[in-house]
Amino acid sequence: MAYLIKDLTLSLAEPPPGVPAQVECQLSTAELVDNPTTEDITTFCGTETFASPKYELHLAGWQDYGAVAAVCDMLHAAYTASPVAELDFVLALGPAGAQVTRSGAVKPNADVPFGGNAGSALTFDVTLSVIGAPIDGVLP
Repeated sequence: MAYLIKDLTLSLAEPPPGVPAQVECQLSTAELVDNPTTEDITTFCGTETFASPKYELHLAGWQDYGAVAAVCDMLHAAYTASPVAELDFVLALGPAGAQVTRSGAVKPNADVPFGGNAGSALTFDVTLSVIGAPIDGVLP
């Protein structure tokens, strides 16, 4: 069964022990993707390809600096911390009561854009590195 993505929630939290903030209303894109690195190993018996997962959380939306639970403020603060700070995330798909989740921790790879072109909506598009592998779950 295919889902139209109309029931998506994303919460971000700044550890420790950050209070999760629902941030999906500021976003137009929230997707967890795997961009694995692969390596071919050749032996006398043939060649096999091995993949190492490299998960990323891709977020895009409206610049919301200064708003309550502002995604851009959280990402900027994490990126400018020394060292770069981790953010906890929970990405949930499906209707309330039957949500499938993936969760984990992410680090920003770059700072969030600030400003934009005259007459245009102020948007952002960033990719965050997932630390380790995301954890599958289900919300009741």
